[in-house]
Amino acid sequence: MAFRRPSNGRSPLVNPQRQITSFFSKSPSPSPSPSNDSNPKLKPTTTPSPSPLSSNPNPKPKPTTPSSFLSKRSASKPPLVLAPPSDASKLLDRRIKVYWPLDNSWYEGRVVSFDKSSGKHLVQYDDAEEELLDLSKEKIEVLDEQPKRFRRLRRFSIEDDEDDAGGPSHGNDEDKNVESGGDDSADEDWEINVEKEQVIDDDQMEDLLDMVDEGEEDTGAVKSDLKKRKSIGIKLDSAKKTKTKSFMDVSRANLEPTITNNNNNNKNLASGKTSAFVDNVLVGDKPERFSTREEEKFKFLGKNRRDAKKRSPGDENYDPKTLYLPPDFLKSLTGGQMGKFYELFEMDAHVGAKELDLQYMKGDQPHCGFPEKNFAVNVEKLARKGYRVLVIEQTETPDQLEKRNKERGSKDKVVKREICAVITKGTLTDGEMLSAYPDASYLFAVSEGCQASGKQHDDRVYGVCVVDVATGNIIIGQFVDDLECSVLSCLLSQLRPVEIIKPIKLLSPETERVLLRQTRSPVINELIPLEEFWDAEKTVCEIKETYQRINNQLVPSSLNESIPCDSKDGLPEGLSELIAAGKIGSYALSALGGTLFYLKKAFLDEALLRFAKFELLPCSGSSEFMTKPYMILDAAALENLEVFENSGNGDAKGTLYEQLNRCVTAFGKRLLKAWLARPLYHMDSIRERQEAVAGVKGVNLPHALEYRKELSMLPDMERLLAHIFSCSSEANGRNSSKVVLYEDAAKKQLQEFVMVLSGCEVIIRACSSLGVIKENSDSRLLHHLLTPGKGLPDVYAVLKHFKDAFDWTEAKDSGRIIPRDGVDKEYDTACRMVTDIEFDLKKHLKEQRKLLGDPSVRLLDSMINYVTVGKASYLLEVPESLCGSVPRDYELQSSKKGFSRYWTPAIKNYIRKLSEAESEKESKFKSIMQRLIERFCEHHVSWRQLVSTAAELDVLISIAIASDLYEGPTCRPLIVDPSTEDEAPFLDAKNLGHPVLRNDSLGMPPLSQMIFILLTGPNMGGKSTLLRQVCLAVILAQVGADVPAESFKMSPVDRIFVRMGAKDHIMAGQSTFLTELLETASMLSSATHNSLVALDELGRGTATSDGQAIAASVLEHLVNKVQCRGLFSTHYHHLALDYQRTPKVALCHMACQVGNGVGGLEEVTFLYKLTLGACPKAMVSTLHG
Repeated sequence: MAFRRPSNGRSPLVNPQRQITSFFSKSPSPSPSPSNDSNPKLKPTTTPSPSPLSSNPNPKPKPTTPSSFLSKRSASKPPLVLAPPSDASKLLDRRIKVYWPLDNSWYEGRVVSFDKSSGKHLVQYDDAEEELLDLSKEKIEVLDEQPKRFRRLRRFSIEDDEDDAGGPSHGNDEDKNVESGGDDSADEDWEINVEKEQVIDDDQMEDLLDMVDEGEEDTGAVKSDLKKRKSIGIKLDSAKKTKTKSFMDVSRANLEPTITNNNNNNKNLASGKTSAFVDNVLVGDKPERFSTREEEKFKFLGKNRRDAKKRSPGDENYDPKTLYLPPDFLKSLTGGQMGKFYELFEMDAHVGAKELDLQYMKGDQPHCGFPEKNFAVNVEKLARKGYRVLVIEQTETPDQLEKRNKERGSKDKVVKREICAVITKGTLTDGEMLSAYPDASYLFAVSEGCQASGKQHDDRVYGVCVVDVATGNIIIGQFVDDLECSVLSCLLSQLRPVEIIKPIKLLSPETERVLLRQTRSPVINELIPLEEFWDAEKTVCEIKETYQRINNQLVPSSLNESIPCDSKDGLPEGLSELIAAGKIGSYALSALGGTLFYLKKAFLDEALLRFAKFELLPCSGSSEFMTKPYMILDAAALENLEVFENSGNGDAKGTLYEQLNRCVTAFGKRLLKAWLARPLYHMDSIRERQEAVAGVKGVNLPHALEYRKELSMLPDMERLLAHIFSCSSEANGRNSSKVVLYEDAAKKQLQEFVMVLSGCEVIIRACSSLGVIKENSDSRLLHHLLTPGKGLPDVYAVLKHFKDAFDWTEAKDSGRIIPRDGVDKEYDTACRMVTDIEFDLKKHLKEQRKLLGDPSVRLLDSMINYVTVGKASYLLEVPESLCGSVPRDYELQSSKKGFSRYWTPAIKNYIRKLSEAESEKESKFKSIMQRLIERFCEHHVSWRQLVSTAAELDVLISIAIASDLYEGPTCRPLIVDPSTEDEAPFLDAKNLGHPVLRNDSLGMPPLSQMIFILLTGPNMGGKSTLLRQVCLAVILAQVGADVPAESFKMSPVDRIFVRMGAKDHIMAGQSTFLTELLETASMLSSATHNSLVALDELGRGTATSDGQAIAASVLEHLVNKVQCRGLFSTHYHHLALDYQRTPKVALCHMACQVGNGVGGLEEVTFLYKLTLGACPKAMVSTLHG
């Protein structure tokens, strides 16, 4: 909101806001420069004449109108100068047009009232601005009274913080006035000082200091009263402090930087209220007033765009993340900030209007914003839509500015601001931004190499680093992959990363296609090799330097459990192992290096590494991916079996994950996903988990349900812990102590800390109550998880320390920690120092009473006392009758009738010491929370283990509950290891039901000798469903869950291969037939004796003869050479004839009945039963006919 200062009835606008440019955006747009006439009172009759845009890159525009909406009414009539009206009431309630000479513009309004004493009329303009005018001295025109069409405006609901504002809330005004979206708080001119870390400064600021409170605090200038606008933007009282806030820069992270605006500004209000503004609202794609701005002002963003090193986009070393700015542009670059708001300027403003439905501010410069309290919700929206958001925060207070000016001899008038956060899909850490998305948002960095294999083609070697910033989990690993990148595809399909980090032009085309195919529109970040995407050597150096700094900052307390590390250099578990692996881990370390560089640019590197949890990929250090203790589900299996995403709209409805997900905690849901992505393979692990699931059923189920009830009210403890860890010690980014936030950030942080403590207490209490199930269960896993000191960390004493330290409820409500005695030694010492000095002052008072009077006088104690007058404390008040005894070295400070007040030399010394002691006490008091958080973080391993135990118990109970929801019989699968390696793997099931579909079961014939099913039958008979059904049952069995069947017996499956459906991958350059061949080739090259393959109508992507030849060859290889379990559905009935005497292959078909229907036509009835023998007849023609 722009304010006007009265000046002889005229109030020119403050110089309009200017833009802060986006270094990641492209669309050019001209920016007018403010008028140099910053004091309108000096030239009340001068009319500015703007220069043409073509002659000046930063022209001076016409001053903006008092309303954010320009009138469409043309000034066709000559102005009418009114004489003093004989009857002032004649103008009442009439519409008039008033000429403002300094603006050289006419503004419309209505005459509301007349003040007889002053002879002035009150004019209310169309923007609800009111002004008292002597109309006899003004140029006005009486307008014809015509009904006007009003257009509803979208509200931009903003509430002022009553505590911060120091004034009453204006919430009640909302129903009286329509607010257009924007902040019109006090404006100020500024420019970027490129020599001082982008410190904003402007010599003309002195003329505007009376318009903003920041200027008042900086220079002590007297702030003039400001009119309060009643209808546009935010209502700011003239006495309210106008806090200076931050800027935001928004850019598309993975698209061309050019940002355009869609028609998002003309939607009607749902409330149905009539707008107080006329029908000149900003509408359309990038309003007309901004149409030519970008082309004229930002010419260097067009065809002549260059990076920071002046390389054009055609250059192979071109860096799109940087931008070359012409020196002349930097000199004239201007911008503005307003109140407690985050502001978007120029191209970024178009993004805010398009994506956030923000309203443009008035003026020729695109500009919009939102209040600090809406930061989390708006930034999350932008990040999840693929934008990269740069947050510029105030990092200096006015007092610090004054101190800096004194030290450097400078005259800077604006506090420092710095980029403090870069927020994208993968770097969201605020709990408010993540509450609606419990799934992990992974950053995925990949490096690629090759190694000699002795084969026709060298093997691919990948190093990957996967980071969940919100939880502080880092997964690193290196593995050898095949030509089809099967392992990489598997990882990507399991994780579905939201951001990819890769070296520019170093990945092979095959890898690029896999990254494109197996992800869901992630943000792509390309880094320069070596310089940004570090190699292993530089990564190790950077890591060691970082952890050396971290370890120097971590000073163990008496409660510290000693921070664990696996090596002498203080590196965490997993990381030192990878470094020690040498060349085996070099590509993984390089991927970690690229990740750390990216996180460093986002101000998250040290905060994340300080308490990061490192894990090694199961395949790390081994070329045999399947030798690890997990079943492998590749991308095709996860997709075709619909484990996490359905084939319809890609959500979880109808998936195996939805069937099993009965978890009550967000961290439990993430763990369940991890279990489903990697089912167990070792029999002992499977049986151990089966016993645990059985242990929370039956008589123990009520205790399990009570445990779930207690955990159901918990926040996302895993993410909340990570957020608390990132706020400890020398935090950077927006958590840094130097960032000035006007919302009570400390109170919010304290509330989160209390939530974490309360959550840990709830988990300990819930686990203790669940411990009674150990008496009724022999499960080793449950005993381990529920035994303190084992799976359940023994943190009761630590938690009791924090319980005794302060009142959690009081601290959460008040936002302050009042520590109890003995909790904080530094604070206790400061308190004792204050108490000792106060005691000395009392002792000194007694000495003065003895010195100045007769101790035998009873009333003497009440005659000589300490008093406080104004800011002067501990004044020795002496009656006039005793003043003759006052020593000469006493200083007379003040007096009143009958008394004089003195300071003795001792009192002055005590007061000085007391002031220092109280300052020290206040300093220690303010840092109590930080010290308590640091002490809490010393036990980060235990807290993480506590949450991990709670999550595992939550998932075990969830699986147990899901097992009882199947229709029909359920059983605990029997996992049997073949007695010898030569013995054939097997799978037997009786009355097997579908884990997801209802009322669907089948009876499988005994297959003790036959390990492969060749399945025939009519279309729509259920062949594909049967393949999925068997595969999902195997996954359930090896996850540890019950299976919907009367009996289920099998030997472990090391990998499931699925070839199903007819689909292509155009973006990856793969036709339907090629996709089919690639998936089949992966089976032939990777399947083992213990694998399970499911092929659905192989060969349908080509001619019948070719398809039958392919199907026959594949079947022959799997049955005779690989000898694995499998299901092979086909319409090639010649295959059934070829294998009718093969003992390893069972010929089966999906049963159906064929009878006479209406008109004598054959009618097919599907029975959905698996039956021995080949299908006796093809039914395609029958169905067609």
